[in-house]
Amino acid sequence: MPTQYNQLNTPIRILITAVGSELACSILKACKLFSKPVFLMGCDLHPKVVGRFWCDDFVSIPPPSLEKAYILALGKLVRSKKISVIIPTADAEFPVISRHKADFLEQYGCHVLVNDPEEITRFNDKWLSAQWYEAQGIPAPKTFLADRLDELRPIVQELIFPLILKPRRGGGSRFLFPVNSWDEIVRYQPVVPQPILQEYLLPDHEEYTAGTYRDQQNVVYVIILKRTLKFGMTNTAQSIVDRPELEDFCRKIVLHTNLQGSNNIQFRVTSEGPKILEINPRFSGTTGIRAHCGFNDVEMWVTEALGLGVISPPVIKKCSVLRYMEEVYLEE
Repeated sequence: MPTQYNQLNTPIRILITAVGSELACSILKACKLFSKPVFLMGCDLHPKVVGRFWCDDFVSIPPPSLEKAYILALGKLVRSKKISVIIPTADAEFPVISRHKADFLEQYGCHVLVNDPEEITRFNDKWLSAQWYEAQGIPAPKTFLADRLDELRPIVQELIFPLILKPRRGGGSRFLFPVNSWDEIVRYQPVVPQPILQEYLLPDHEEYTAGTYRDQQNVVYVIILKRTLKFGMTNTAQSIVDRPELEDFCRKIVLHTNLQGSNNIQFRVTSEGPKILEINPRFSGTTGIRAHCGFNDVEMWVTEALGLGVISPPVIKKCSVLRYMEEVYLEE
């Protein structure tokens, strides 16, 4: 059974999966800013990954595609290392470990910080989520299935370019194409897996990403970051502390869902007001940035899961962030 944290100097034992991912590194940064000591256990498919060298201990495990072996390996690791919290970070893991999170709590007393399978399925599929936004009356770009060009053409004739061609699933800028004509749609549609066509929200300089934390009493805390993108990821960011209407926009969206704990909302502010681009039902790549700005939703979720105290409203610092690449050098 995991350690009981009844002493301030007892480290919280946290397992972070897929520590070769960009998301895992961001979560590790947030963990290192905890107000309590932590022991960070990392795992990944591959032995040489950056996050390994940011953790106190590391092991390799099978991929989540081998569900039985993957869950068994995690269970053995939780038991042997007395892990109290698992934070999954890879897209392929979320639906698998979500199905087993109740088992981890029952068998090992270990909390898995992940949403329920239904929420993961909905918000990882941009077509399903677009239909959900419309049903809930949440402002969002017009979205259409684009797998059949013959059915799409009459729809496009009613739209105004530019538009965005993108996959139903996946993140970043992979297979994402701004299109300015029907000919460009015809050119790019065959290379986009499960394509959808979406209204392009303007202006470009009104792009935002929001971290949200929904506590066990259904209070939703929000941090807003205005950002620019590079290669589909946040490149520069600035915390926004004087736009309560944007916080309310995000708060209301979360309360429409069954999402738990930490989640991410991406949106743009148009001439008609804010419109949602997508919900990521998990921690996001700006988790470390948020923690540095005073919004450590990793610590919030761990604190509530383990019953370590009451969540206080975060005090968000106004700051600007420039992201850059860095390396870890290994002596062979």
